[in-house]
Amino acid sequence: MVDIRVVRRDPVEDGRIIQNIAAAVQNRQLELAIDLARKALDSGILNPMLLNLRSYWHSQQGRDAEALSDLQMAMSLDPRDVFVRNALGVILGRRGNWDEARDILAKTIEIASDFAPAHFSLGWVYEFTGELKQARHCFEQAVTLDPGFADALGHLASLAYRRADWAVMQELADRALAVDPRQPVALTALAGAAVARHDLGAAEELLSRLGDFSRLQPTEAALAETVLGDLRDAQGKYGEAFAAYNRRNRAKFLQAAPTYRAENGILFYIHWLADYFGAVSDDRARPPDDLPGDPRDGAAGHVFLVGFPRSGTTLLENVLASHPRICALDERDTLGEAARAFLVDAAGRDRLAKISTAEITKQRKIYWSRVNAFGAAVAGKIFVDKYPLSSIKLPLVAKLFPDAKILFALRDPRDVIWSCFRRVFSMNSSMFELLDLERGARLYDGVMGLRVLYRQKLGLAWRDQKYETLIADFEGEMRDTCDFIGVAWDAQMADFAELAKARLIKTPSSIQVTRGLYREGAGQWRAYAQYLAPAMAILKPWIAQFGYPED
Repeated sequence: MVDIRVVRRDPVEDGRIIQNIAAAVQNRQLELAIDLARKALDSGILNPMLLNLRSYWHSQQGRDAEALSDLQMAMSLDPRDVFVRNALGVILGRRGNWDEARDILAKTIEIASDFAPAHFSLGWVYEFTGELKQARHCFEQAVTLDPGFADALGHLASLAYRRADWAVMQELADRALAVDPRQPVALTALAGAAVARHDLGAAEELLSRLGDFSRLQPTEAALAETVLGDLRDAQGKYGEAFAAYNRRNRAKFLQAAPTYRAENGILFYIHWLADYFGAVSDDRARPPDDLPGDPRDGAAGHVFLVGFPRSGTTLLENVLASHPRICALDERDTLGEAARAFLVDAAGRDRLAKISTAEITKQRKIYWSRVNAFGAAVAGKIFVDKYPLSSIKLPLVAKLFPDAKILFALRDPRDVIWSCFRRVFSMNSSMFELLDLERGARLYDGVMGLRVLYRQKLGLAWRDQKYETLIADFEGEMRDTCDFIGVAWDAQMADFAELAKARLIKTPSSIQVTRGLYREGAGQWRAYAQYLAPAMAILKPWIAQFGYPED
């Protein structure tokens, strides 16, 4: 017979223990509070604050799964504990569960609208998912509630840096550092700005104030390593620059691998598309003959600006957006719903091949409603839908919008892959591949293979736009591009860099775009040729096909 002992707890004594731990937190004795919380939990006391403290300890040890489990248990005990909810939103974001993190944090603000940490954490989620307008609003709300919120001020400085709004960045960073002299995001923004103005000594000193990057949170460390890499690149220390970018990418790769390193990932998907559309007849790839015209929500024209990340799409989009008759939308997945309906399995592909005019009309309405929800005022304008990797979804365009025009951005494949490797992107299955040079080259090869196939099969009006040609003959190339999309050249397009400062640019190209024509972007790969060796054999056919010299 098993002897079962029931341990009866003394609620008064348990309450005293919890109060002592809360007092340690209040007195900023965090290590003591964590130690006491762990012992209390081990003794059988179950309390949201204690679980939150132990979760923090787990996360500091790199045990995110255990940290998440503690917070989920804490939430089950008290779903309205805003401290627990905030911590849970942050750890979900760090694990890449951005949608869940956003929903939890938004609800936390509904529960306690005056809780500044939740506004900050929601802003952090928006920032790392590219929703920069929303991020800025959340950080500003946090600072309104707590004017000395150094982390919120630091992130506002970082957003100003991305806009090249140097005066505002300096003011916000100074405010952050007055509260916390080692606030990492503020220091990194200041260092990045110093690199941009080629004040390399100042950048070195600012980065040195961060100390050991390994003590930073992963997202903060990634920003710091990026600026360190840029600094070493500007100093001509290419080996050290590569080491910084590689450290950052390796850390991100290991963190994201459990989620994205799957056998049936993005490369499998691209090959699946290529196998199908390589074999399908032209008539099954194109729309019905009796398809009615698209009202376009009042737009005068429709252009999909696609390509591969870091191929010049952001530059081209901002140049086009400076035209008074063009409305451009930056980095919004407007075709996502249609892709889920028609391009995720064999049944969907078959439905797309036989799609009816009624279904096309329905999908068009969904698309334009998404465009409108994203804030694009398209009426009377040529609408430019810029999303580089919509290049793999062009069969949807052929069926739904056969009158749309395709503007496909190209750049030296070596510069593309190197630039993808050195820059930071919000994580998804495609961007995961770019953390490794060889994997990134394989993704590029797959996308360009689809480009050849789609251009042959889909019957779409198409123009390739080379980055290097645009830089060499800006006005001539843009006049030709304007002719292609159906507008006249406007001299205002030459001032795109100044106009871009007023736009929220989501991509890592924001600083370069606000500088104007960035001629230094061509040929950057040469300084890193030895490190690109794993990618070169994969890229070689495309280097030749696009007419770039081997050396």
